Amino acid sequence: MSEGVAVGVWRTAEVLTAEDVLAKSVAAAEQAMRDAAKLRYPTREPSADDVRRVMQFAKSNEASPELQALQRRIAAGYLSWRQVLSGEAAEDRGVRAAFEKDRERLAALCRGEEPRTRPPRPKRHDDEEPMSFTEDAW
Repeated sequence: MSEGVAVGVWRTAEVLTAEDVLAKSVAAAEQAMRDAAKLRYPTREPSADDVRRVMQFAKSNEASPELQALQRRIAAGYLSWRQVLSGEAAEDRGVRAAFEKDRERLAALCRGEEPRTRPPRPKRHDDEEPMSFTEDAW
């Protein structure tokens, strides 16, 4: 029942051009995804100094509550800083939340910058009296 129609004859010049454009777009999108993956995860293992700087910052008052929560999870043994900084734990919700809040600071620490932390407040001595009084203090 073949009428002698050649395979592919229906593919006009416009269809062939559209297929070519589509194939190039798909290839470009795949390359962009590979490039983005390289930027998302570090290309080297975090050093011991990187981990030390990040730990010091995560324990400070400067860190976001999300990063402090991640520090507590790591201290409890659920994750390691190596897993977090190498990208192995990138799918973890707590890791993502901490990186959303402190991404720039963590990147700076992994580039070798030392954490800048505020000095602790001096503790008040019991013999120091408040400088102002209210009526109900009498």
